[in-house]
Amino acid sequence: MPAALARYSEPGVPPIAAAVSNAVFVPTGHCKKCHAWYPFLDVRDGWFADVQRAATLDPMDDAITTAFTSLIGLPCWGVQRGHGSMLTFEFGPPYLRIREPYVSNSPAAWIRERAARRRIRPCGAWHLFIFCCHWRIAVSGEVLAEDESPVDQIEAAVHAVDGQKLTMFALDAVTCTTTFAFDLGASLTTWPYADEIDEPWSLYQPEGQVLAYRSDGCRSLGSADEDPDRHVWIPVDQDVRVP
Repeated sequence: MPAALARYSEPGVPPIAAAVSNAVFVPTGHCKKCHAWYPFLDVRDGWFADVQRAATLDPMDDAITTAFTSLIGLPCWGVQRGHGSMLTFEFGPPYLRIREPYVSNSPAAWIRERAARRRIRPCGAWHLFIFCCHWRIAVSGEVLAEDESPVDQIEAAVHAVDGQKLTMFALDAVTCTTTFAFDLGASLTTWPYADEIDEPWSLYQPEGQVLAYRSDGCRSLGSADEDPDRHVWIPVDQDVRVP
């Protein structure tokens, strides 16, 4: 950890998160790459400069490398196609996730209907969510399905991946393309929609944090129970490969 942030750290809290939690949240700067406002205004004792400098010095892929190192060698299970072309993968020991009914103000009827029902389903300790991106599933080099393929073709593809162990994760920082490779020949490749800023994938972790990657090349790591708008987005400037 850079000395610049040592005095802002707290036990069990990432240094940048600890610093942000003590800041005054006022939009004061704009990130040209993330297209987001810096949510802090506290320049006492060089606070803002320290955070900017630490963000520059710290390896940007630490959170991604740490998260996916834990998944290497684990079989995915419960692989499903969600709404449209969404995909979900479970890793690790299962547990029951219970989501109570709530009132949704979404203009989409299907979202309001789902919100009004109690949902109970088995989930893994790690939950990988593929959403708002192009993707391709292949086995031994043969493409089985893509995000715009017919539903039955997608269903067959996710069935082929189900049960395979994750052996490699790779992220190309330039193209924002992510590749997930599995032990029995399957691979999942994701890449962004053109001219749209979305979150191609999110990884929910056992400790209650969610690691999200955005199509403009930034990632965030924060509590899954926290308002996502409060998450800090950090550019991933270097390729990531695990292992």
